[in-house]
Amino acid sequence: MTDEILSFLQEALRLKRMVRSGWIYSGVAKADTESVADHSYMITLLSLILALREKEKGNNIDIEKTLVMAILHDLPESVSQDLDRRIRKYSPKKYDEFKTELDGEAIKFLLSNLPEKTNNYLLEIFQEFHAKKSLEARIVMEADRLETIMQMNDYIQRGYPQELFSEFIKNFSEEVDDYKNEDVKNIARYLLEGTK
Repeated sequence: MTDEILSFLQEALRLKRMVRSGWIYSGVAKADTESVADHSYMITLLSLILALREKEKGNNIDIEKTLVMAILHDLPESVSQDLDRRIRKYSPKKYDEFKTELDGEAIKFLLSNLPEKTNNYLLEIFQEFHAKKSLEARIVMEADRLETIMQMNDYIQRGYPQELFSEFIKNFSEEVDDYKNEDVKNIARYLLEGTK
């Protein structure tokens, strides 16, 4: 079993070297581009804070499940690559179907080396995340969006021209009112206000 667990971890290790393609496409230098692992760490941290805030408000939330979702959400990219979501505009329905199938098959492949109980537990949580219905899944999804806004803002603060991110800014400005989490909505609005 040690070999199988090590094999799983070596697959996941690729995320530390895999840069996020959207930033490269926008013109961020490869040396400055965050890795998928960098992104996933920040989403996990954001998800923890958002989940704790929900708990403080008296809402029933499973913090462990939230964190597992956050850690797993981009794990398939270790074998399937990071796809810039902006390509969705060319074929939204086909892209969504393709991405769902790609992520589903990739996570099954990755988890297949783990012990059966661990595999089943993680796969169930990953599938719940992709169903997008639970509070935990919505928190991680919105943390994912907020982290990208935060990273974009960081690049602008470091001197990258705001114009490089005009498509990101447009897309985020259009969707910010749809965020359900008030903390995410307020932080996103604040950061996007600075881009006007």
